[in-house]
Amino acid sequence: MDVKLDFDATKLFIALKYQILVAMECCHLLGDDESLWIEVFGDVTVSDKKQIEVKYYADNLTDSHHNFWKTLNNWLKPEFDCRKYTNLVLLTTQIFGENASLKSWDSLTAEERLKVLEDIYNAAEARLAESDKAIASKSLKLQREVLAYERRSDLMDVLEKMQIATDQPNLTERIARYQKQCLRAVWDHRCDEYMNDMFGFMTSPILMTSGWQITGQAFTSKTRELTSRYMAGTLKFPEVDHEMLECTANGMDVQPRRFAKKLSEIGADSSIRDATVDLLCAQHYISELIEDCTVSQSDIKDYTRNQYKSHISSRRSYLVDCPAGLSIADLHKKSQKFYFERCALQVDRLCGYDHTPSEFRNGIYQMLADEEPSTRSQELHWKMWE
Repeated sequence: MDVKLDFDATKLFIALKYQILVAMECCHLLGDDESLWIEVFGDVTVSDKKQIEVKYYADNLTDSHHNFWKTLNNWLKPEFDCRKYTNLVLLTTQIFGENASLKSWDSLTAEERLKVLEDIYNAAEARLAESDKAIASKSLKLQREVLAYERRSDLMDVLEKMQIATDQPNLTERIARYQKQCLRAVWDHRCDEYMNDMFGFMTSPILMTSGWQITGQAFTSKTRELTSRYMAGTLKFPEVDHEMLECTANGMDVQPRRFAKKLSEIGADSSIRDATVDLLCAQHYISELIEDCTVSQSDIKDYTRNQYKSHISSRRSYLVDCPAGLSIADLHKKSQKFYFERCALQVDRLCGYDHTPSEFRNGIYQMLADEEPSTRSQELHWKMWE
């Protein structure tokens, strides 16, 4: 379908994505205890510091443009307390109109800005009086509201803090600028994936339905997670105190545990201690990796699920080749051989890590073997019999 329908909402979604991108840029400046809100107090609001109205338009920003006057009017509403903010910013992709009186806005004092507004308003009223029109334009109606005498004190507070950032790059250009400024550690061919994941985080249903608040700490965690996933270079697994974990394993009674029982049933009791150490290592690694925000819980789940599927398929293959009528001793040997071969396999890498320790993968095996029977469609077993 090449013809767009008259209710095509593409421009609306582009404008929303642009707004989210502006919010992402602001998030990089948040402290851990600071927050940013989207569409709660305005387009983008930074903890008692800055309120930004984001406009994605192609036409010029003229003296009578509704973007300017509507933004002013919004900031004058009783429910908006401009005293909470240091800066009020109208950020727009528009350029000033050739004859716009607003061009020098940022260099003017609040009193000078008021004079500019009054001149624009008086000229608009004069044009209406000279015309045949009986009804004022939407822009003039907004001007009347903004310059109403009873709002003058609030208006002066707003004018003192208001800035206009015009000629902002379009969406494609702004994304390219963001990638250059913030994603230098990410592979070039993975930047789009990073951006898609970050946009997904910023617009996640959980955030949107709980006040659409992004904390500095949450944004930092997501940035670390995505950077480690898509970064150029290598990542190192966290350190593990193997001696301490071995001592811990020695003092544990794991015989009642499912993973230990499954080793006992194939006659591999001598391997239970090493299996316990692997399990403790995997638990330690997972805790450290998630705490460091280098992987997410979903990354661990994906890795675990892949190991589970690989194990189930491999065991089925071994069972097909296992002849019927074997003695218990031979079944134990077959089962132990399967177990040791699985533990000796080359380890699949976790995310972007250059080296994934075998005790991490083997510990995942033990965690799977330790699960309750109803957790997955099939239990993880080592035995070569059904």
